[in-house]
Amino acid sequence: MAAALGAAPPGGDDPLQAALGRLVPGDRRRSFGADIDAAHEVLLSTASRERKEAELLRWFGRSQPCVFAKVTARAAAHPALDVCWIDEADLERGAHHVRERLQRARTAWKRRAAAGLTSSLQVMFNSEVLAYAEPGPELVEVLLMLTGLYLPEWAPVEADTICLDGIPLRRPGGRLELYAASMTTFFTGAHLTRAHDHRVPGGVLLNVNAVGHHTQAAYDAGQFDCPAAAVERSHQTALRSVGNGGIGHPDGRSSTWHLRKGQPGGQGQSGPRRPGYVPPDADPERYGSQYHIDVTVSSQYADPGPCPPPVPPAEPEEWTMMLDYFTAEETPGYHNPALMRGLPITPGQAGDAPWKPDSRPGDRREF
Repeated sequence: MAAALGAAPPGGDDPLQAALGRLVPGDRRRSFGADIDAAHEVLLSTASRERKEAELLRWFGRSQPCVFAKVTARAAAHPALDVCWIDEADLERGAHHVRERLQRARTAWKRRAAAGLTSSLQVMFNSEVLAYAEPGPELVEVLLMLTGLYLPEWAPVEADTICLDGIPLRRPGGRLELYAASMTTFFTGAHLTRAHDHRVPGGVLLNVNAVGHHTQAAYDAGQFDCPAAAVERSHQTALRSVGNGGIGHPDGRSSTWHLRKGQPGGQGQSGPRRPGYVPPDADPERYGSQYHIDVTVSSQYADPGPCPPPVPPAEPEEWTMMLDYFTAEETPGYHNPALMRGLPITPGQAGDAPWKPDSRPGDRREF
């Protein structure tokens, strides 16, 4: 199937176009919150791609719950984020064209990453069709297909798996290291659902982000006195992202929450309000979530039900997520060490993504 997605379609039977045609269209008068509605004035208009990209970065700086994205979206950020823009005209040309566009952008991003200039690639699939598509299995199918076009070496991609790309960094002295880059998808229709934290204006976003690479590149650039200080800054940034996903929700409800030290994590399906800060007694190594926040495409994206639900379920599905890989010491063995520590590689391995997608089925509650 991976080859079929990347090859030119025989007889015009394109798998991406077919999947897009199965999407369930939503009400185009629907509001996605004041922040996204304002962004759509540009992103769903005939404005230039440059103006649309600037508008997306403006939204990142104000409304993206991930504080890493807020920081790297700034004009003077170092390392910065790169953007790959796929519009409806690209999608209409089918899977082969989109895959070629993605692979060119991916190669260029990794070249800049090796020089320490960027640690994040934001792939924006800017489409009114995608923006107004109803959450459901049809949308999950498209998200999985787009992810597979970006990561063809591991296609077809399945839901509820953690997919990782690899990006290189040339360290002082010339040696190359490879870092794991997490891959997560955001979509406009997540607004007010269980996946509210993964909402984005304009369609669908594939966020490819290497926190360890960012941490080490910042240290190599002289921004910190020692590696431990760089890791601690990244750790604090991650903690500030937890519970920040209620932006755009009428009561600030978030899909993630801080856990208290030594206390169990259950919050119930309703979840907490957006705190806007890190509580003084927050557990530095764990946080709670209504779904596995690190999987690339969650099966929960098919659920259009509101958050909170009108009637809370008897046994809410909740996850305990771990942040203990933010360490300057040895990475805990149940994490991929390349999340924070670079693996020595040869120049020929600089484009590799060597990690098989890791399944996180819905019956597992610990990371």
